[in-house]
This record gives sequence, C-alpha cells and structure tokens, in this order.
Amino acid sequence: SVFCSVGGVQPQSETVWRQANKYGVPRIVFVNKMDRIGANFYNVENQIKLRLKANPVPINIPIGAEDTFIG
Repeated sequence: SVFCSVGGVQPQSETVWRQANKYGVPRIVFVNKMDRIGANFYNVENQIKLRLKANPVPINIPIGAEDTFIG
C-alpha cells in the first residue's frame, strides 16, 4: 500500500486492508510525498496502528519533512 504523508490512511485503504486481512495477503507500506507541506511520517505510522490495527515496523525512517526533507 502507498499512503500519502499528508492525507494518511484513507477510507478506501481501510476497505482494501480488511480484504487483505480476510484473505491473508501480506503487505508492505510506502509513505510518499514527504516533501509536501504538512508531511508527517509518524502521524501516518500512528494511523496505521489505530485505524488498520496493524503493527508497522519502519525499515527506513525519513530524514526531515516538507522543505527540510533530504531522504
């Protein structure tokens, strides 16, 4: 799944996630648009925990956000 760092977890993502749970589909998540105003990686991570009832394990953590995003 790809989640926007500004918009976070959307309702349609919740629906798709439930279907993936139902059928035992493994998932990997990518958080994009970290250079946008309002970008917040940790907010998206928290939404994944709360709204999708998942346990995200960050493999890469972004350095900076918005205009200070460097990687």
